[in-house]
Parts: sequence; C-alpha cells; structure tokens
Amino acid sequence: MNDYKRQQTQDCPPAKDPAPQPNPPGGSCEPLPTSTPPTVPTPKACPDPDPCCKCPTTPGSDPTCLEQLIASQTNEIAAGKKAEAFKAELVQLLAKAKAANQEYTREKFDGLVKLWVDLDTDIAKFIARFVCNVSCWRCIIECYVCPLLDKLHYAEQWLDGDGTLYTDVKNWYDLQYWYSRDKDAKERTFIRIKDVLKAWEKPAATIEATLKQNRTLLDALDKSPSSDRGKVVYDLFLKLIPLHLAIAPPSGSAWTTKIGKEYTEFCGCDTGTPDDCCGPDVGVPSLRDRLIGPQPYLVDPKDYFTIICCLVDNRYLPAKDALTVAENNYTAAGTTIKNYTDQITNGLTSFDKDAKGAIPGVFDCCDYECDDDSSPKSPRAR
Repeated sequence: MNDYKRQQTQDCPPAKDPAPQPNPPGGSCEPLPTSTPPTVPTPKACPDPDPCCKCPTTPGSDPTCLEQLIASQTNEIAAGKKAEAFKAELVQLLAKAKAANQEYTREKFDGLVKLWVDLDTDIAKFIARFVCNVSCWRCIIECYVCPLLDKLHYAEQWLDGDGTLYTDVKNWYDLQYWYSRDKDAKERTFIRIKDVLKAWEKPAATIEATLKQNRTLLDALDKSPSSDRGKVVYDLFLKLIPLHLAIAPPSGSAWTTKIGKEYTEFCGCDTGTPDDCCGPDVGVPSLRDRLIGPQPYLVDPKDYFTIICCLVDNRYLPAKDALTVAENNYTAAGTTIKNYTDQITNGLTSFDKDAKGAIPGVFDCCDYECDDDSSPKSPRAR
C-alpha cells in the first residue's frame, strides 16, 4: 500500500458495510428475454352446402396469399436496409471507442481515482457531521420523497404491470395489440442499452466533469445555512451520493467507498431490475437511477474494450435484432388486418357483380340436385 492510500485509510477507513459500487467488467451474460406470440385461432368453418347439392369444387386460394407474400418480401427488404444501417452504426461506434480509449490513459485513470478517493473521504466526513445534526434525515426522505417515487412506481405498474404479455388472442386485432406491446418493450430495452453505450463514449471526460460537479455540490452543501436543511437532505442523498457512487471504481477493486450502505437504502418500492453481465447495468433502472442517468465508472483502462465489446455482442446486437423482428411482426399484422378489412369492404361493394358473375347463365338442375331426395344426407366430399 502506498503512502497516499495508507494516509487515506487511516484518515477515514472504508465503511464496514460499504455502499454499493459498480460491477467489475465482464461476467456471464444470459440471453435477453424472448417472447412467443400467441396464435390466432382459425375461424369456425361455415356449414358445408346441403349434401344433396352437387356444388362444383371452389378454388383453394385467393389473392390474399400473394398480398401476404408481398408483405413478407417488404419486411425482408426493410430488414436488409436496417442491417446496412447497423453496420455503419457499428463502424461509428468503433471509431468513438478507439478515440475514447486513447484519452482514457493509465495516467488519466490514476488521476481520476485520486480525485474520487479524496472526494469520497470528504463526502463521508460531511455525512457523519450532517446526520449527527439532522438525525431524522431518513424520516424526511421517507415522509416527503418516497411518496413521490411511489406515485411514479404505481403509474408504471398501471401501465406495464410486470411486463408479462397475455397468452391468448381471439382475433388479429388482439394479436396486433400483442405485437404492439412486444415492440414497445423491446424498444425500451434497446434504448436503455444504447444509452449505456453512449455514456461510455467518453469515460475520461465524463467522469472528470462529474467529479468537478460533485466537488462543487459538496462545497455548496457544506456552506448551506441551517434553514436549507431540507434542500441539503435531497441534494446529499438523492444527487451527490448516488452520482458519486455511480462513477466509483468497481466493487472488489483496491478502492472501497467510505460511505455506508445505510445512506443508500430507502424508498423500498424503488428497486429496478438489474442486468449487469458486462459490468454496467443495462437492466430496468430504479426511478432514482433514472434521475442521474447511466454513467461510466472508474474501470481499469485495459478493461474498457472488454466492456464495450461485451455490451455490443451480448446486449446491443441481440436487442437490435429483437426490435427489428418485433417491428416487422407489428407491421405484418397491420398488413394482414388491412387485407381482411379491404376484403370485406371490396367484397360488399362488388357483391352483386361477383355473385351474378359466379352464377352460370344457363344450367341444368339435374347437375346440382341429388338423384334421390330420400337418400341419407352426409357431408359433401371436397
């Protein structure tokens, strides 16, 4: 242990139960959740013609089959164009990652870690003084902040529940709505992952700016008058501490926060659903996490491309593909509904003409009626 780290440890030791720090890079990535659409039941067959009527065999298909083929080809063309756009997107992402990696040097990393450790010590000392003077800080949060988060939590539950889609549909409108919900869910997943990748585009510059912002905020809180205690409670526990810990070195590293876990645990409904197989969490964030947004954190520079490649390979690309499939399915369902709707509208419009055109002008009833009316009736062979 060098002199600097020894001095910091003696000055203010790590918390016995430290607050959560980001996840180490890498890990085992489970596949993203998939969803299987339910099947629209085949309409109940209309009764066969009277078995004593010898009706001619009708065609086995109609123009709808061609319309469905056209729709599928349209989807394939659209998917091909998206694949080209995605390749270009990956090239841009690689260029940004290379540039970021050149800026995120070992020297830069060491300097940022020192700034973070110094700030961590000062925040821990400020917390100790503040909670000594304002012992009811947790009650203030539970009474005034958590109810606001609870309202937002309930709103999300009313809209999405647990995210589970129903498994039974009665018609194509039901299935189209299922595809709509599936598309929306996959779009939210893709946007979350894309936002995390964007946060890691310039880790050195972003972390440096955040450290300066946090230092400025801590200095302001330290000078706040007693009349601003309520504001200090919010800024300290909902802004400064979460943002400081979001950019911290990963858990298990040589730098453990001196901030106790008890200063991060409140508002029990606001949890989120983590997905941190690559290190950064791309799961559903808590509402408090959404207040600060995704952040890069102080990983060793040699692990930077480990994170980026893992995110792209195990999360970004699968989420992109899943969203494309979901969008195509939703579009195809709309095409099918339009085909059936047009079939009804056009069929009723031309019904007189179609029916009169279908009936032969001259016919012999002997060709259509049973030879013996007393013969037992059985289903007509088709």
